[in-house]
Amino acid sequence: MFTIGRPAVTPSMRRLALSLPLLPVLVACGSNEIVSSLASPSSQYHVEVRRCQQNGAWFGTQKLQVSVLPQGVSEPCQSAVHALAQFDGFADVDALQLEWLSDTELRAWQPGFDPAYGPSRATYQAGKPVTLTFRPK
Repeated sequence: MFTIGRPAVTPSMRRLALSLPLLPVLVACGSNEIVSSLASPSSQYHVEVRRCQQNGAWFGTQKLQVSVLPQGVSEPCQSAVHALAQFDGFADVDALQLEWLSDTELRAWQPGFDPAYGPSRATYQAGKPVTLTFRPK
């Protein structure tokens, strides 16, 4: 039997139609929380650790975004506008080691970093006033 007019709407089609408008909201609601902040000895700089959604991930995959910033400045997830230096870490914040060796040198390490190079991705602002050293304690 063939009918002309509106197609029949099945219960599964209705559920799909109801869930699609929520998809952008769920994607946009990825975590963006500060889990740690550590000031340099003179408090001129600080290192901020945020729990962020992994780039390109829709659900569940998280990373740590570690940003070295001037004091009083913050950097949201997936942004590097103000960061003097920034790198990504693995989601386990308890395994991340951060230590200011001086006012302008930060030691950082997390198991899983390459011992010769540190994290897989790090960015630095030109004329960087803070040096990052990647090595375990």
